Amino acid sequence: MYQQINRNKRNTVFFLIVFIGLILVASYFIGYLIDPAASFTFAIIAFVIAAIGVFYSYYNSDKVILKMANARPVSKAQEPYLYHTIEGVAIAAGIPTPKAYVIETDVPNAFATGRNPENGVVAVTRGLMDRLNREELEGVIAHEMAHIKNYDILYSSIVIVLAGTLVYLAEFGTRSMLFRRGGGGNNKGNAAMLIIGVVTIILAPILARLVQMAVSRSREYLADATAARMIGYPKGLSSALRKIAEASNPEKAKKDGFASEATASLFIVNPLMKPSQLSHLLSTHPPIDRRIAALDKM
Repeated sequence: MYQQINRNKRNTVFFLIVFIGLILVASYFIGYLIDPAASFTFAIIAFVIAAIGVFYSYYNSDKVILKMANARPVSKAQEPYLYHTIEGVAIAAGIPTPKAYVIETDVPNAFATGRNPENGVVAVTRGLMDRLNREELEGVIAHEMAHIKNYDILYSSIVIVLAGTLVYLAEFGTRSMLFRRGGGGNNKGNAAMLIIGVVTIILAPILARLVQMAVSRSREYLADATAARMIGYPKGLSSALRKIAEASNPEKAKKDGFASEATASLFIVNPLMKPSQLSHLLSTHPPIDRRIAALDKM
């Protein structure tokens, strides 16, 4: 279990370094297309803008996410069973008790937000509380608290902003290429750099998506493993994942308004995707059967 946790942490750091490298390389070559003498400066500016975006997202994303998911805060008097479960798992996790939010839909799911353990929030659907037994609910809550404890909200904020930066750079580079072409600035001496620039523009959004998926999947495996260690029985979480996946209903999730493409990656199971779909190949979540298999080996 500890080896798996350490491996997932190393993978996350590696992919974030790759992400930053992609931004620097892409911005350098796009800057070269605009003005060869200013390519390095352009790369630095792009990196600084991305850093500002990460900072803003980190401090404001939780409010936006909770509103988008139609989640409402609940008190201990309103939801004593949920609160007692959260309090018990928080003690095991060694973090302050997160605030509790409920989403009124019968589709079972959950997510966590909050920039650090002191500002943590756990949001669950009504369907999750109705379908899961105590051990399964504890497993799900532990998974979400693992995200909070492991600072996954920070990681996800960084990844989302970096991915958006790469996509923006690609669009900006395309426009720059058209402008440069119209100005007749090409010459044979710049041919190699222009080719590299074009390839970078084409590949940047694709690579951004692939790295984003890799980081997210790594954090999901890490949260599963951390949750299993936290509460001491992986079977509760694996059983919960199976029930959530079986009850997945993308059409109902969209109709109830709690899930969208912008928030789907935050949930413990992607609410917009059925487990059997081949689109899991392009999902930010690992396949459910692999997550269950990993938990069953612990």
